[in-house]
Amino acid sequence: MSGEHPLPWKALGPYCNEFRALLLKLRSRPDQRSVQSLIQLLSEIMPEDDNIELVPIPSWKQRHANPWPQRICSNLQQPVRPLLHRCRASAGQHHLRRDQRLKNLKGTFRAKPAQAKSSPRPLLWLVDDILTTGATALSASAALKEAGHRVAGLICLARTPNHRR
Repeated sequence: MSGEHPLPWKALGPYCNEFRALLLKLRSRPDQRSVQSLIQLLSEIMPEDDNIELVPIPSWKQRHANPWPQRICSNLQQPVRPLLHRCRASAGQHHLRRDQRLKNLKGTFRAKPAQAKSSPRPLLWLVDDILTTGATALSASAALKEAGHRVAGLICLARTPNHRR
């Protein structure tokens, strides 16, 4: 599945029912075979372009960081650029409304500046596990664009269904 709001995105499916249960299970008890299968499916919906690079969205937690963005990036066989870092912690997003999430994450990320080259800059695809309201992706995208990068969109495992947003 894919969409254009709040930025272009591609996902394996909706974050609900059995797929949600599987992702939650794999987050706490990763099974390498299942993880590889999901990432293989994700590779099949990747945009086809020779000038793509992946940027994992970093977690603000140090000890219990979300391993999915880096795990996805390292297995998609595309160049990976760790261009983002969180410059401040933010409140947990789980129980916040969309407007609160956007405000909560504003200015959370900083990006390394784009290198001035004669060749075209690569198209960056952000990588995260779940797209809910898009607040995290929008904040990360804004930081990258401010640093001179071209952001194409977000690649994720799942998208929260409309009724949950």
